Amino acid sequence: MPESQNSKKIICIADHDEDDRMLLHEALLTLNQPFEILEIGSKDQLADRLSRLSEILPDFIFLNTSMPGVEGFHYIEAIRKEVGSGMKIKIIIYSTDNERSSIEKAFEHGADFYAVKPSNYRDLKNLARNIIEMNWETFDEGSRIFHIL
Repeated sequence: MPESQNSKKIICIADHDEDDRMLLHEALLTLNQPFEILEIGSKDQLADRLSRLSEILPDFIFLNTSMPGVEGFHYIEAIRKEVGSGMKIKIIIYSTDNERSSIEKAFEHGADFYAVKPSNYRDLKNLARNIIEMNWETFDEGSRIFHIL
């Protein structure tokens, strides 16, 4: 298991928007924790990373379900199938889509958390902190959505 071999948390950010990847990457770094952050910007990179999940198993995957050519909900199921249900990888949907039906669909397919992309950097840093520091074993269903009104 990567955590026993290395104390760094491994975080994968899969988003076609380079600015959004960069901002989330920077927000995570403000937490001053040992992270290895992998960035994925295309469908091909995502497919390649999923085919090698057993090599480097991330602790967290931030997945934008609206990447061009990507059926994001399919990838949630593919990740779950590849790593097995007993693994502790956390899948966070990271999207501008705040439709209730999309949020419900994400959870139905196996997402652990749904984050609507914040519109300012302060809220983005709060999102990063909430996800990384969350007690995943005891969080309740109401805590599984991050949305700033």
